[in-house]
Amino acid sequence: MSAHRLYGDSCTPTSLSCFQTPRRIPYSEAVVQEFRPVRVGDTFGPTWETCWFRVELSIPPAWAGREVHFVWESDGEGMVWRDAQPVQGLTKEGEKTSYILTSSLKETEPHSLTLYVELACNGLFGAGKGSMIAPPDPDRRFTLSKAELVVFNRDVYELLVDLEILLDMAQLLGEENQRSFQALYAANQIVNVCDVKDPSTFPAARELAAAIFNQRNGESQHTIHAMGHCHIDSAWLWPYEETIRKCARSWVTVIRLMEHNPELTFACSQAQQFEWVRSWYPGLYAQIRDYVVKGQFIPIGGTWVEMDGNLPSGESMVRQFLQGQRFFQEQFGRICSEVLEPGYPKQTQVGVTLVFLFLFSQFWLPDTFGYSAQLPQLMSGCGIKRFLTQKLSWNLVNTFPHHTFFWEGIDGSRVLTHFPPGDSYGMHGRVEEMLKTVKNNKDKGRVNHSAVLFGFGDGGGGPTQNMLDRMKRMSDTDGLPRVQISTPDRLFSTLEKESSQLCTWVGELFLELHNGTYTTQAQIKKGNRECERILHDVEVLSTLAVAQGGTFQYPASQLQQLWRLLLLNQFHDVLPGSCIQLVVRDALQYYAEIRRAGARLQEEAVQSLCGELLQLKSGGAESTLVLNTLPWERTEVISRTGTAGTEALALVTAPSMGYAVVRESLLPPQSVAVIKQEDGSITMENGLIAVCLDAMGRLTSLRLAQSERESVANGCCANQFALFDDVPLYWDAWDVMDYHLETR
Repeated sequence: MSAHRLYGDSCTPTSLSCFQTPRRIPYSEAVVQEFRPVRVGDTFGPTWETCWFRVELSIPPAWAGREVHFVWESDGEGMVWRDAQPVQGLTKEGEKTSYILTSSLKETEPHSLTLYVELACNGLFGAGKGSMIAPPDPDRRFTLSKAELVVFNRDVYELLVDLEILLDMAQLLGEENQRSFQALYAANQIVNVCDVKDPSTFPAARELAAAIFNQRNGESQHTIHAMGHCHIDSAWLWPYEETIRKCARSWVTVIRLMEHNPELTFACSQAQQFEWVRSWYPGLYAQIRDYVVKGQFIPIGGTWVEMDGNLPSGESMVRQFLQGQRFFQEQFGRICSEVLEPGYPKQTQVGVTLVFLFLFSQFWLPDTFGYSAQLPQLMSGCGIKRFLTQKLSWNLVNTFPHHTFFWEGIDGSRVLTHFPPGDSYGMHGRVEEMLKTVKNNKDKGRVNHSAVLFGFGDGGGGPTQNMLDRMKRMSDTDGLPRVQISTPDRLFSTLEKESSQLCTWVGELFLELHNGTYTTQAQIKKGNRECERILHDVEVLSTLAVAQGGTFQYPASQLQQLWRLLLLNQFHDVLPGSCIQLVVRDALQYYAEIRRAGARLQEEAVQSLCGELLQLKSGGAESTLVLNTLPWERTEVISRTGTAGTEALALVTAPSMGYAVVRESLLPPQSVAVIKQEDGSITMENGLIAVCLDAMGRLTSLRLAQSERESVANGCCANQFALFDDVPLYWDAWDVMDYHLETR
């Protein structure tokens, strides 16, 4: 009876034991610990703990010639280790619950083996208490619900996928489309022909499905460029350290899929995540590099992380591109001359630089809360002419009018921009999604190609075999859009050829959602701006110290490390403050580290640059050395400590990128008067302006001292604090809803 089921015979492990730790430790440290026996059904935790399982397996000899899987189901995220290497990610939420041991068991293959499963006590989306975005439940327990060897019946699986596609076509193409009825009748015939107890009837049933799938489209049919994708938030509902493991779990699964599906392509952004995997999983990283050479594992994006699109300074935006492109060039540039897209002329001799631009000419930022109008200029300056996102599909009120268009920045720079019309970066390869991609496309008639990014995302996971098998049946089936596994370059190259009729959008790409992220977690925003200033000053002073000559060495490696730490904190769920408290704590620690190291580097540069001036200062009259690290002359009031230890003010003018020495305190030409009235109000005057504040702190008068010109209208107040009831629909810390204006 087992032959007609998806999973046939099964057997339990010969031994199952566990070691638990609050730390995220490497394999070499875990396997030497003391393991205790456990059973299926046991629970583990609490949240953020790690459990290592030793699983000893023995495959029955009677399964010779059969496809054998190791099945593992838990509500935590798992990683299978074999022979000291990660081999498979396991997440029930990401529809990955098995590791293929063999596609056809041979006598020469090992029948007894030991696997290790590293289980993170968190789900694909963290461990929110009551809802996904709620604070994590610190006491949550995670259950091991299945651990067994099974025989996988591939013929049953293939027939199930056939039926799924046919039934979706019958249901979704509509009664006015004859193809829906053809699909329905084919499915009905399959049911009639197929005897679930007799596998010998399956081939005839599959031939009926193939007859439908092999009927081809006309030349005018819309073409979908499908690319594997796995958006992994570098931190969000889980801390940075867990993201490292999410990358490994997701990417090793992609490598396994590529082994069985040489046509699969996978677009992968964020240099920081590549660096994490390179440092923590060198064996996996070596495999990734191999598939980069084959043109299947495709680094894209060009930035260090997928950063926020509005809050970082312009210089930080440039550094995102600089550090991202530098990493990709260093890691993949030497082997890029061998990376040829399918169809790329192999006889053409392509230099490393050309191929580097060929690989990384797309900016990939699918999940950021809006996009500054300066980005097209910055992209163009970094050699990037193509941009992909989909976040504006989240707009609450106004639907964005295009999916493929030119985006023009504040200086006139333009980049070809594409929003996948399916309005998602995590599709599952279903008929419904492909039909939506065509129907929803707002640029019909202008372009006839669009993208589908498939794979579980946000918390990782990535593509599955099931997704691929669905789309294989839709590669060129009459009635459905033509679906081809493609690459970002192939998509954009095709769009460029069709771009003559495209519209142009000028200015900011504003997201009508998550407006509250401009104020949420103000300490993170303050830390970002302070650290941007510190690193700027260190670079200016260090450059001047080098230019002066002498023995000073520019701290390039230290600055790169600090910049990359700052750029990491500009990730689009960290800098906006849309992350959990664990991430906030980590981010503030990183800022403190940048401040400490930056202050040390700044002091070293100043000592080298101004050592003689500092010595003169210490040996003579009391004076203050003022440095101006900005590229224009500045005149400002500073606070300094006088000879008696009292604070005094001084007016100083310092030249551009220069210094000034202040020896005398500034005596104000006009005295400052502050008078408190009997009614609690306060009047202040400094000879230039006169101000009156009432007892509530409201500004009731503001005028020039030598004039009767009043800035605050009679009977009105300025500097008022207004309170509103703000109850967002869902993202309570991220959104400011328009209707709050009615609740003042």
